[in-house]
Amino acid sequence: MSNWQLISLGDIADIEGGSTPRREIPEYWNGELPWVTPTDLPMSGDGIATVSNTREKITAKGLDSISAKLLPPGTVLFSSRATIGKLGISAVPLVTNQGFTNFKPKRDIDARFLAYSLWHFTPQISQLAGSTTFREVTKGNLRQFKIPLPPLSEQVRIVKLLDETDALRKLRAQADARTADLIPALFNEMFGDPATNPKGWSVTTINDAGAVLLGRQRAPQYQTGKYSKPYVRVANVFEDRIDLTDLLSMDFDESDCKRYSLRCGDILLNEGQSTELVGRPAMWRDEIPNCCFQNTLVRFRTKDEIVTPEYALALFLNYFRSGRFAAISSKTSNVAHLVVRSQSLLT
Repeated sequence: MSNWQLISLGDIADIEGGSTPRREIPEYWNGELPWVTPTDLPMSGDGIATVSNTREKITAKGLDSISAKLLPPGTVLFSSRATIGKLGISAVPLVTNQGFTNFKPKRDIDARFLAYSLWHFTPQISQLAGSTTFREVTKGNLRQFKIPLPPLSEQVRIVKLLDETDALRKLRAQADARTADLIPALFNEMFGDPATNPKGWSVTTINDAGAVLLGRQRAPQYQTGKYSKPYVRVANVFEDRIDLTDLLSMDFDESDCKRYSLRCGDILLNEGQSTELVGRPAMWRDEIPNCCFQNTLVRFRTKDEIVTPEYALALFLNYFRSGRFAAISSKTSNVAHLVVRSQSLLT
C-alpha cells in the first residue's frame, strides 16, 4: 500500500453536481427519469446502494430546466450536503438533487473501489465541511481530496473482499433487526403491556424516575475554542444505536460543559421533529469522552434507586416501536410528560 500513488479525486473521475426542477411546474415531475435525493440511500456508513429506482421521477422537460446532467450507469453518488457520506452507484441513467457530488469514474478506477474509498474516508471528508449549522463539502474540495490508487487488478481484488465482508455485515444487521423485533413481545411477556399495566405495577412520572434535560442550542457567543466539545445531535441517534461517523463540535462555556455532558447510561430521545421519529431512543455508553448533546434531543438520566438505565431503554424502545410515543406527541410535544414504570417493583 505504501507504493500506491495518492491521486486527487478530480483526476480519476469527472465530477458533476445535481439540481431540483421547480416544484410548481407539473410538467417537470412524474416522468420517467429517476431523481435521487439522500432519502433514497442508506444512512452514512450503512452500505453502498445500487440505485435503479427512486421515490420521485422527473420528465425530460424537468431535466432540461436545471443545470444537472443525466448521469450514466456506474456513476458514484455521494451525498455532500447536510448528511454527508450516503453512497450509491447508478444502475440506470438518472439525476440527483443538489445534495450530491457525483463521480463518473475514468478508465483507471473501478466504480465500487471509488465508492468504498469514499466510504472509508467519509470522516476526513466531513471535516472539510467545517462546523456550521448547514454543512456542505464543496465540489472543489472533493476534487482536491486524495485517495490511494492501486492498479486496477488490485482494485478488483479488494472490492471482491469488501463485497464479501459487507454481505456478512448485512446478514448480521438482519439478525439484529429480527432480534429487535422480538424485544417488545418479550418485554410485554415479562412485564406486561405498559399501556394497560395488567400486572398492576406501580407507576411513576418520568420526572420522578430521573432527570430530564433538553439539549443545548447553538450559542455563537462562545468562539474561543477553549471549551470546544463534540456534541451529539438527532442525526447521530438511531433506534437503540448511536452513530458518531458525522460528529460535530462547538464551543461550550464551562457551566454548559458540566450541564450538557453525557455519562454512561444516559438515554437520548428524539424530542419530536416528526411523529415518526418522536421518542426514538438510544443509550450513551461512553463511546467517546467529554461529549455533550444538542437541542432536539432529550437526555433522561435515571435515578438508580427507582429504575435502571437498561430497563428504561427497553421501555422506551417498546413505546417507540409500538407507536405510543407518536400517540402521546399528538397531545403534547414534551417528552417529559411520558411515564415510566418503576423497575424497583419488578424484581
